[in-house]
Amino acid sequence: MDERSLPSSAPVAVTPVARLHRDLASVRDLWLACEAQGVCNAHQRYDWMALVVEHLLALDKSEPLIVELRDAASGAPILLLPLAIRRKAGLTEIVPLSAGVCDYTAPVLAQPVAYTAEEARRFWLAVRAALPKADRLRLDSIPHEIVPGIPNPLALVDGIQDSALSVSGMATPGPADTLAARVFRPSFVKQVGKTRRRLEALGTLSFEVARTPAEVDAMMDQLLHLRLARFRKLGRFDILSSPAYGQFYRQAAHEGLSGGSAQVIGLKLDGDCLALMLNLVHRDVAHGILIAMDDERARNTAPGLFMISLAIEQACREGVTYFDFSVGGQSYKQSVGALSRPFFRLEEVYSLRGHAMALADKGAEELRARLKSNGALYGRLRSWRGKLRRLSHRPAANTAPDKPRAPDSD
Repeated sequence: MDERSLPSSAPVAVTPVARLHRDLASVRDLWLACEAQGVCNAHQRYDWMALVVEHLLALDKSEPLIVELRDAASGAPILLLPLAIRRKAGLTEIVPLSAGVCDYTAPVLAQPVAYTAEEARRFWLAVRAALPKADRLRLDSIPHEIVPGIPNPLALVDGIQDSALSVSGMATPGPADTLAARVFRPSFVKQVGKTRRRLEALGTLSFEVARTPAEVDAMMDQLLHLRLARFRKLGRFDILSSPAYGQFYRQAAHEGLSGGSAQVIGLKLDGDCLALMLNLVHRDVAHGILIAMDDERARNTAPGLFMISLAIEQACREGVTYFDFSVGGQSYKQSVGALSRPFFRLEEVYSLRGHAMALADKGAEELRARLKSNGALYGRLRSWRGKLRRLSHRPAANTAPDKPRAPDSD
């Protein structure tokens, strides 16, 4: 039986003491031990966090803040909480260690323990006392569980608020061969069958998992190319417009060949990539984080949905029992049969400047909500904003950007 199905009870008299670390290397051994023996979301794995620090944190104008909690009496580790301090425009914020590539904010637990709200409150008081001075603390994308069956202590602290975002996922138990009939919605199974027949009429289909460095590079080239082409066509900005982010995901995929969490998979038509996904896998939970498809080559066939069904079945074959669709309420997630749950957010203000920052953010959110009610206007503004953001992330003329090698033409 999976140890997470029966989480142990936390000691009643745990008194947490906190220690602040400003680099990952100082807690590497403890972090890896917690991953192996405790509970960790794939987005907080040490290898993923190390890549965030190496490739992206400077771009985000952030520095790491890792809070280590131990029991004062026994010295036993309780958790590690990866945060960052960000300084921008004269303001200082404490935020998740993410730089925009971690879908979840959660601690790494030393043991598979379901902590109570009172224990979570004491943990948070210890964490907050260890943090440096800042204008504001803002933690977004807090899920109610770190992994299925283990509550996220951050979701239990005082002051937690509902977020406008949601997260979707589905249990994938049992053999992969019968998974579709058991867990997918009948309408989705019907759609996938129709897509398969249409694609098979166009050529030879194959499903591949990148197993070598050359395969990783070839698939990542196409994933980046297809995704950016699609976002340009939609007039939207994608974070992969920045070469540093493309290099981050590519390096993660390479590390996935030797024990890392990232895995690249692809659906090919006559040997050419039609749809691709980058997934994160930790133990028996998989997260679909990037998807790209060639809509032009196979119009009206929904290759993305077919790719998702194959990805879930492949994860099931590899022992995954829960597939996470990440952030957002896109309709395809419900069509598969995924269940949505709300995210939480935690915000604390420590100065007048932080209060002004919080008010400005709230005003921007309210304005965005009003604009969304006017679909046409919101679409035009989103397109203009996307163009400006792409220009701001364009590399300087004297740099050598990480361009995809020999991409297919649009």
